[in-house]
Amino acid sequence: MSTIRNFVMAAATFALAAALPAIAASSIVPAQPAAFELVNLRMTVDSCAFNPSTVRVRAAMNILTVTQQLNACLLPGAPQTVDVRLGSLASGDYRVEVYANPDGEAAGTPVETLSFSVREPAEIAVFPPPPRPLTDYSGLWWNPLESGWGLALHQNALRSLFGAWFVYGAGGEPEWYTLQGGQWTDSTTWSGVIYRTTGPFFAGPGYDPRLVLVQAAGTATLDFRIRDGEDGSARFTYTIGGATTTKVIERMRF
Repeated sequence: MSTIRNFVMAAATFALAAALPAIAASSIVPAQPAAFELVNLRMTVDSCAFNPSTVRVRAAMNILTVTQQLNACLLPGAPQTVDVRLGSLASGDYRVEVYANPDGEAAGTPVETLSFSVREPAEIAVFPPPPRPLTDYSGLWWNPLESGWGLALHQNALRSLFGAWFVYGAGGEPEWYTLQGGQWTDSTTWSGVIYRTTGPFFAGPGYDPRLVLVQAAGTATLDFRIRDGEDGSARFTYTIGGATTTKVIERMRF
């Protein structure tokens, strides 16, 4: 048994040594993240030694520790580029310490250390300052009692919001709308334009983008205020064809 154990430990040590030059090429993506923008650690790893299921990220103060437990490989695998999520971080200065030990622990000297800064996004200096949201409302929103339609929202680091609204038309056919070009009227309310998009068959022999037609179809307002009895819900009010409707929606959890 001791012979087998020694062989495994020797193989793991070999895999670690083979992986070190690749790990040294890691970088922060994006290179200059804005506050609460998703930040990843991009690593070039040995595809044999690297075991994604063992990767862990821990945070203490401004230090982010990334650990991994390497597979035992006699020969190095092909290089592979992977992203490891560090999180959406507040503005400040951070340090990443990367460990690649056979036991997956943050022991000894890190194989790599990276430093980076997260800054508040640049904004035009106006007075009074324009309203901005205090949190991120990105996600897939729906009404559980009306399965079959929903609203996908994405809010970027500059706090702009874009929505893709998928519904069924009067004849039961699927229709797509987008919400864009809007603005925050206060910290929990966004208003913008609804656009209807039509185009050629996506699986046809050749997709011609000149056939895509985008038309303004109405207006929309998203109200994320927290109300008694509606915790986690929002109100989606839209006006299309002169008719105004309000739906209570919630972020889908899955």
